[in-house]
Amino acid sequence: VMVRGPLNQKVGAHYAILADKTAAIEMSAASGITLVPKKELDPLKANTFGTGELILDAVARGCKSIILGLGGSATNDGGMGLGAALGIRYLDRDGGELSPCGGNAQKVERVDASGLKKALLAADFTLACDVDNPLCGETGASAIFGPQKGATPELVRRLDEGLFKLCAV
Repeated sequence: VMVRGPLNQKVGAHYAILADKTAAIEMSAASGITLVPKKELDPLKANTFGTGELILDAVARGCKSIILGLGGSATNDGGMGLGAALGIRYLDRDGGELSPCGGNAQKVERVDASGLKKALLAADFTLACDVDNPLCGETGASAIFGPQKGATPELVRRLDEGLFKLCAV
């Protein structure tokens, strides 16, 4: 499927549909760190929108169960891109829609899920992960995985604050 890559470039991404109509999707297929040249890694701009597009494609093909493999992404957006692809809007304090990326997580004041694609409500999701980290804090996603995505210590702090704020909202 042609989807948005982590920096909004078009990429071809694959996923599997099993015999029982379960979709097995790997986040890295659409939002992976290997899709971005090392010198262009930018966790403030990278997003998971393409992973959401893969989910929508699977549901459109009749899949009612989605196994989503987490990991290997170039992103630190807390799933904002994926959510945006599925119809969720992230709004700032003035009600303006934010671009779904790690650099905007701190600005989220409201989440509007009224546009969520209704077909998703019938799907079951299983998230597959091979790490045991909290989302935020000194052993959280930004601190542990941010540097490999191009985050400096200052960016790690900013990204972590953004994930904390996004969760609070």
